[in-house]
Amino acid sequence: MAPVLDTRSVSAADRRDYWTEGIAQHFFPVRLEAVAAPSFEARLAGGDLGPVTVRSIQGLPHRVVRTQQMIAASDPECILLYLLAKGSIHLDQDGRSCFLRHGGIAWQDTSRPSAFEGRDGFEVMVFSVPKWFIGARADRFARRTATRIGGGEGRLTALTTPFLLSLARTVVEGEGLPGREAENAAEMLLSFLRTHEEEEDWTNKATPRTEMLLNRMKRYAMEHLHDPELGPEQIAQAHYVSTRYVHKLFAASGAGVSAWIREQRLEKAAAELRKSPKTPISAVAVKWGYRNPASFSRAFRELHGHAPRDVRLVSPQV
Repeated sequence: MAPVLDTRSVSAADRRDYWTEGIAQHFFPVRLEAVAAPSFEARLAGGDLGPVTVRSIQGLPHRVVRTQQMIAASDPECILLYLLAKGSIHLDQDGRSCFLRHGGIAWQDTSRPSAFEGRDGFEVMVFSVPKWFIGARADRFARRTATRIGGGEGRLTALTTPFLLSLARTVVEGEGLPGREAENAAEMLLSFLRTHEEEEDWTNKATPRTEMLLNRMKRYAMEHLHDPELGPEQIAQAHYVSTRYVHKLFAASGAGVSAWIREQRLEKAAAELRKSPKTPISAVAVKWGYRNPASFSRAFRELHGHAPRDVRLVSPQV
């Protein structure tokens, strides 16, 4: 497949603007901050894999930055999975940074400021995975951006990295995949992402099995806070253990199940009240698992020391 962007097609003086405008068209607005080579060169090629967009970026060393203002102007709301095929790159986001070499894998969130720096005549495959396709776990992905998970370390990564690279090459350089096969391949990619998002389950061998299970239970609970029926019984059924065992694991961590769930719900509710002052308190209560606004208000006051409406009476200092 011919590149959709190639700086060699324009004069050297126009290459910075050409690349910046092209990346904005195919990804999102960025600022080209630094170019190490005397003559800037970069190429972009790609295709689609069901709902996932696949791009190959090749180039000489350069750095691009995405600011909050750029995000406000345009945000595709995707998780960008980077798989390095050649050279090296450096990623920054949320105070974290990672350095990738051949086979290295990491991701970024398009909805927050970030930086990407290509080095050493690099080539990187970029899978743009829509957050709606990831589903409820998208927020958890966003909390682990700019963290290296590849590079051939670990048996699972050693098996999946060649597959992902081959898949990207098929989309970028070949004829791609027919509709149904593309959809299935996208689902396989999503499964890979979900597996690595739970990295501690397979990399931290020192973590006791009970702690890993408790972490899974808490992740499950966070995904179901909106469900009024969420409680020890539902968590137990979802993890094929007894209700008594759920109580035992949470108690060992220093918090009862119901108390922990209540605290998480009320923390989310408080954030919602601050973020959306026009949303009715009753709607916020329902969203975070409370059928009865009165019981929500009582629980909120017990935890935070004031009523839900008081959150909105405190104006932020400018």
